[in-house]
Amino acid sequence: MLWLALHFPLLPLENPSRGCPRDTPCAIADRSRILFCNDAARHLGVRSGMKRTAAEARSPGIQLLEANPEQEARALRGLADWSLQFSSLVSMEPPDGLLLEIGGSLKLFGGLPRLRRRITHGLDELGYGVATAVASTPRGAWLLARAGDSSPVIDRAELRQRLGRLPWQLLELTPEQEQALQGLGLKTLADCLTLPRGELNRRLGRSLTRQLEQALGEQPEPRHPHQAPRRYQGRLELPAPAPDSPSLLFALQYLLRELCGLLRGIDSGVEQFSLQLEHERHPPTVLRMGVLEPSRHPQRLLAVCREGLERRPLPAEVHALELLAERILPLPGRSGTLFDDPFDSPAEPWRELAERLLARLGEDSVRSLGTHADHRPENAWSSPPAGNAVQQQANPYRPLWLLRTPRPLEQYQGRPCWNGPLALHQGPERLESGWWDGHDLARDYYTARAPNGSLVWIYRERRPPRGWFLHGFFA
Repeated sequence: MLWLALHFPLLPLENPSRGCPRDTPCAIADRSRILFCNDAARHLGVRSGMKRTAAEARSPGIQLLEANPEQEARALRGLADWSLQFSSLVSMEPPDGLLLEIGGSLKLFGGLPRLRRRITHGLDELGYGVATAVASTPRGAWLLARAGDSSPVIDRAELRQRLGRLPWQLLELTPEQEQALQGLGLKTLADCLTLPRGELNRRLGRSLTRQLEQALGEQPEPRHPHQAPRRYQGRLELPAPAPDSPSLLFALQYLLRELCGLLRGIDSGVEQFSLQLEHERHPPTVLRMGVLEPSRHPQRLLAVCREGLERRPLPAEVHALELLAERILPLPGRSGTLFDDPFDSPAEPWRELAERLLARLGEDSVRSLGTHADHRPENAWSSPPAGNAVQQQANPYRPLWLLRTPRPLEQYQGRPCWNGPLALHQGPERLESGWWDGHDLARDYYTARAPNGSLVWIYRERRPPRGWFLHGFFA
């Protein structure tokens, strides 16, 4: 087995600040001091540990946010959902890490370097910075990631050497264990490994040696696998109120990428989802969005959201947004190209147009057109909602253009006339149908040629009032 550790050192800051452009200075602060700050704030001279007043003096426009452990835990679960597209075994390492078993994924993603680049690039698009490490044990990979040692290590002897250089402060220790290690004058994990295990257990407890043995692969470390949710619910509280839809779209793209990562991991898609916009003094604005077929392409879903937001004026500034997908649908089998997944691709042009029109005009304004199994011409077509499967079995002997109401024709010497006498070209096609619903008919249909050479579709009514009628035009 091969493990990839993902350490998110700035998770408390990056999760709430994703709704801001990256050039906006942001920081997490308590009542008196700065705890974390982003690159834009550091560029202006803000540092961790600095007093709040000093940070505001150096950067008057800095966004000072408060730590929220509940939001951080929710963000870590969302990252675990997203990571399922790269590994079938994802394990959380709270409060700021994930462990992925990637031994079975290397061939699928073209080797370790390409897999790591794809993961780090995807996390960057989600708004998270990450430190990665690869080792043959999960605990060993996690310690290396926290130390910033990104070179892969697979050999057990090399793993022992690399871990030995790390400070023991990277272990999960109690205050009593930390005090004891300082009293012994130990500085690295190698110093701990030189001590007799029995003496180390007696002085510091079994938990410390268990961590060392698990990191070296001398003792198994069962990991609890993260289970994919049956629904998606992503929430993002904005650092500053968003006054318009462009600001919301910038923040919304993070949630859509997170959703689509989860969908790729469980080989699924969504057709319907909702977006809830929260205001300070107004009820939430709820927008229901949809596409014509299950999809997991973030730009396709974003385009639908853009149309919906432009159609719906905001009653007030938005303080938070929530993306909810209640129905996650398994994707049907479909053949794509050798390298492209058809469900990860943009929509076909006509589908993209229909989806944009649906989002802008509403479901009742955009319909599909198809045929219906009925001999009566007036009932032989259907208009279901756009995207629904329709029957397409057009009769080549019937025109596409029908008159809403058949038009009576004059007769000359017993021949029907329309801009002159008509020459019967094909027919008759006798229709007697509809007795079961009270709209029965008895007609003989003909294809006729007009004096100008055009073809028309006419019929002779076999019941009173008898006569000839024009019903349609051929192209």
